[in-house]
Amino acid sequence: MLKPPPRPGRWIAAVAPLLLFTACTTDETAKVSVDQVVGHWQGSDGEEITFSADRKFTASGLDSKTLAGEDCPGGKSAGGWGFFVDDANGSHMSKAAKSGSQIGIGLARKFWDWNCTMNFAVVDDGKTLCATNDPEVPCGLDVRFTRRK
Repeated sequence: MLKPPPRPGRWIAAVAPLLLFTACTTDETAKVSVDQVVGHWQGSDGEEITFSADRKFTASGLDSKTLAGEDCPGGKSAGGWGFFVDDANGSHMSKAAKSGSQIGIGLARKFWDWNCTMNFAVVDDGKTLCATNDPEVPCGLDVRFTRRK
């Protein structure tokens, strides 16, 4: 004896939570303006970054356990920031860009030949900055910064 096909209501009830979970876990980038970035942001392990409108920033805790591989200082530090742009020169950080969905920071080092750089993807409609080491994976380093109130 053949079973009747499942009723549509049961199928939808079973699949809807899975679809909702998938929709909530995607990290699509959002384009924001400078004024949406300016302010104080904090990560879950005490990392802090304060962005100013003059394209400077101050930070602390950028050597947290999850970010240690990025080789940035843990104490108070400062540098410049900008949005990533794509133009004739390729993809690069621009302090002149007025908006973007990817942010880069750079810290000059006094005693080494290299700089500390870190990238952030703007996600959650501009409410979250995700540290990333791959522009194709917005939250690749799994450290999320949210605006501190």
